[in-house]
Amino acid sequence: MLFQKELTNKPLLVLKALHTVGVIMEHMDLLISHMKDLSARALKTGCAASRFLTPAEARSVAEYFKYERVTLYLDGGFNGAERVRAAFLNPQWGEFNRSGLFAALKIVCRPQDILSHRDILGALMALGIERDTIGDIFNSENAAMLVCLPELSGYIIENLTMIGRVGISISKIALDDLPAKIEELDIKKATVASLRLDAVLCAAFGLTRAKSVELITSGRVKLNHMLCLQPAKEISEGCLLSVRGLGRAKLLETGGLSRKGRIYIQIGLYGR
Repeated sequence: MLFQKELTNKPLLVLKALHTVGVIMEHMDLLISHMKDLSARALKTGCAASRFLTPAEARSVAEYFKYERVTLYLDGGFNGAERVRAAFLNPQWGEFNRSGLFAALKIVCRPQDILSHRDILGALMALGIERDTIGDIFNSENAAMLVCLPELSGYIIENLTMIGRVGISISKIALDDLPAKIEELDIKKATVASLRLDAVLCAAFGLTRAKSVELITSGRVKLNHMLCLQPAKEISEGCLLSVRGLGRAKLLETGGLSRKGRIYIQIGLYGR
């Protein structure tokens, strides 16, 4: 009966995945159209920039704009930023400068209080701020850092006084004062039969092979920020796996075989 139920549900999962792909493609078409408008504007005005893009959006923009008359910069205000703005610059007008495109804010609370990424983002959304106006948010030495559009910094400083029940102080800092963003990963060691996406997913999140395949084929898994519907996709060191509802993991290391011929791997799990 269980096997029959899985067969019955499979067409529905495929339809959901195809719908997800269709929505993503439509969104990317609109995004590229907007980027074309920004590129054309940069030719006339010297520079034009988007709001903050997700990693998947940034990758699509980078792949599309390879041979343009304007120069494309994907920058998040500091090196290693995950969310970036697409800035188009006409080289005849000058050089790229971060200072006019980003503002950096530092949030401080009492040492005994903890501010999570979700807490901070939720407080910002409660102020009516849209997600694509905010770049990376991360913790560093008892303080939280965030990057935003310059025109928003004053509004955030004036209105963000509490995050949940935690009182905070917030101030603007120079972009050069942003500390390096450190990845905090929980290390997990495992063995897999192969470096297929579904196998590594099983090892990372403690899933059965059937559940792993279901998640992938239903459109809930991204590989390096891009939707992947192929359970048999071979992956390699450095690949980032994202599973909606479960979290993110990175394949850090592969090498060596167990007595049973399985591959030793090391996975880094992001805080969930």
